[in-house]
Formats: sequence, C-alpha cells, structure tokens
Amino acid sequence: MLHRHTLTWVAIFGVISLMFLRLPPMIAKQDSVLNTYGPLVEVDALAKQQFVEPIHDDRLVEGAIRGMMLRLDPYSGYISPDELPSFERRNNGEYCGVGIEVGYRNGRLAVIAPIEGSPAAHAGVRPGDLVLAINGREVEGRSVFEVEDMLVGAPDTVVKLRVLHSGEREPTTFAIARGPVQMQTVRGFSRDDANQWIYRLNSDARIGYIRISNFRQNTAREFDRALKPLLSQGLMGLIIDLRFNPGGIMQQAIDLADRFLPDGIIVSTVTRRRAVEEFRAHAPDTVNELPIVVLINGGSASAAEIVAGSLQARRRATIVGERSFGKGSVQHLVKLTGHDAAVKLTTAYYRMPDGRIIHRTTRNALSNAWGIIPDVEFVLTDAEARAVQDARRTLDLAFVTAEPKAEEGASALPLVPSATDAAASPSTHGPSVPSRELPLDRQLEKGIDVLRSMVQPCE
Repeated sequence: MLHRHTLTWVAIFGVISLMFLRLPPMIAKQDSVLNTYGPLVEVDALAKQQFVEPIHDDRLVEGAIRGMMLRLDPYSGYISPDELPSFERRNNGEYCGVGIEVGYRNGRLAVIAPIEGSPAAHAGVRPGDLVLAINGREVEGRSVFEVEDMLVGAPDTVVKLRVLHSGEREPTTFAIARGPVQMQTVRGFSRDDANQWIYRLNSDARIGYIRISNFRQNTAREFDRALKPLLSQGLMGLIIDLRFNPGGIMQQAIDLADRFLPDGIIVSTVTRRRAVEEFRAHAPDTVNELPIVVLINGGSASAAEIVAGSLQARRRATIVGERSFGKGSVQHLVKLTGHDAAVKLTTAYYRMPDGRIIHRTTRNALSNAWGIIPDVEFVLTDAEARAVQDARRTLDLAFVTAEPKAEEGASALPLVPSATDAAASPSTHGPSVPSRELPLDRQLEKGIDVLRSMVQPCE
C-alpha cells in the first residue's frame, strides 16, 4: 500500500513539474499575442470611449482587418457580409463593370489590359495606363482588391477613371458606362458577310488564328468550337494570340492547354510550406501534331501566362512577342468562422512544368525568374501596340445606344475624353465598320514567319 501511495505522489509531482516546464513557453506565447494585438485593443477602447461621436458598430475592427490584408499583398482583401454576394458573382465572371484588370508594376497601380469588347476597351483605356483615381477618389495605397470593387456596380452607371498614358505628362479622364463583362472571349482574324468570325488568316488559309481576350466560364468550349472545323481543313499550323489577355479563370486555361498536351503536368501550385497541387493533362482528344505559335506581350497575365508557359515548358509551342506581366498567384476565398464575411487570401504561386514561379515579387523583379519570356522576342512600339488595339476595337465594336446615367457623385462626362481619343476610337453612332479583317501587325507577321519555319521541312 505504501508503495502505491508513493507512486501516486511521484506521478502527481511529475505532472506538476511538466506543467511548470511548459508554463514559460505558454506565458511567452501569451505575452507575444498581447504585445502584438494590445495596441489594437487599446486604440479600439480609446476610440469608443473618447471619440467625439459615439461608435455603435464594428467599423474599427473591419478597418483593422482591411489594413492587415493590404499589408500582405495587393491581391488579398476583406469582404464584408454586404459585399460577399456581389464578390461571388464577380468571381464567377458575372458582373457589371468597365472591364479592366489591374495590378502593381514598380509600385504603381497599372492597367494590365482592358478586356476586349468591354466598355473600357471601347473608351480607349490602354495596357500600362497608370490608374490615378476612380470617381474622384485617389487609388494610391489601395489594394487591387479594393480597386476592382470600386469599378463594378449597377449597369449604365458611370465610372470616372483618371489614368496617365505611357509617355504622357497630363492625365486623361474617361467617363465609362458600366456594362456586362461576360462577353465572347474567343475571336478570329476576320468576319464573314454574316458577321461570323473566320478563324484563318485571309492571306494564308492554311494558318489558323484564334485570339482569346480573357478566360471566362466557357472559353475552353468556345475555343474547341473554333478549332474543330480548322482541323478538318488541312491546317498547316495555328497561332493562338494571347496579347492583351489579362487572365481569368485558371481552370479554363488548364482545359485549353490540355487540348495540346497528352500527359504530364500542365501547371502546379506551391504554398509557403511547399505543399504542391498538380494539374495534369489527359490523353483523350489531344491535338498532337499541329505546330503552334503563341503570341504574348506585357498585357498577358495570370491564366494567359499559364497557357503560354505550360506549352513552352513542354516544348509544344513556340512563344513569340514580349515578356508577360508576371501575375502568377493563387487567391482563395476563406469564409470567417461565425460570420457572414470572408477574406480573399493569397495562398500559393503557380509553378510551370519546368519549375519556374511566374509571379513577379520584390525578390525576383530584377531577374529572369518571373513571367513568361518569349522564345522569339519581338517588341512593338507603343504606337504599334495602340494600333493593334484600335484595329481590334474597330472589328469587335458593339454599338451602344443607351445613354449612361451618372452614379451619385459622378458627373456624366462624354464617353470619349478628348479629340485624340475620338480619332482613335470609332464613333458608336457612325457608319458600319469599313474593314472586316485585322491588319497584319509586325508581331503577328513574325509569328507567321516562325510558324512557317517550323513546318518548312515537311513541305
């Protein structure tokens, strides 16, 4: 009995000793939490006790969370319960806005590219434009997430967008009526008499040409509908034009790349803890033999970079043009426990099959480790790039007849901001489009030359 009693006390002593051994780290951890969040709690209490007006809601907490997200990166953000339904619709590609994708370049908020056929594209917004203000509110210091939220809204309301064009000293203010941005994403080189797209070059019917403006819910299916008849028409090769494509839904990019890869990795995502998720190609319906050239430029981002990078890494396509934008991060929507709010949080980077991370960060910005670098580099001047966009806008033009109604606090400015832009942008009330085909810009001509050189030995 004495022996059992002694063992009991030894066990109790051991437990107490273990508790004391673990107590300092626990206390240190609590001290760390208090040191980190103590000022936040103190400021919240001071504001509620002494601010000149009474505070009856959680605006301080919400503001603190938004600030935390902004310090992470430009693509993370907080979504309040009121904002969540609208965000989920926008995330699925169903929203009304002006149709631009924005990102940070050299610390400045810039337009990656306006989505072709969108209100912003018709108004004359250009890739690389620095975004200065939206509806009179400066955007400096705001996250990409906040800016995107400022651009969406009710149909036909006006967004006053102040930007600085590359090479210009004075900013330009556009007044753009919001409209649906869920539009046709797959386009051709010309239109027939019935206004349907022709997915071949008029100068050489053996070369297919498919341009993709962005990646939405049905992009891969639209691409298949364009490609299938071409394959039965003795096609020599295919040009996929991803210039000025700011990205979109990642799965659509994966599905498109899968058309040309029989197996292996298309793209993978890697987290901070090196957890990897792989997206692999499948053999059925693979187009194996067709030579492919992909055109990219600085307005090619995100999902467009996945397509170009995966086909390049697997040597399935030759990339021609200019270095891409370098946006290769993955954002997940995380619902907050016990609340109807959520955060959009960057959780991973895209990784190409050759192991490259395409996202541009402060660590790799001065290296060759970000973006998609073309196999054949061919740079257009700013004027040439604008001419390409103008020609596309002319061919894609959707006539607008409704007069926009001004959003509260926004004056109804003309849709075309200046005489210069008016000359570059065709009138929405003018005569029918004079040309039904795109001109052959120098970058496209280079892509055609590269494609012909790829098939020359077989001719």
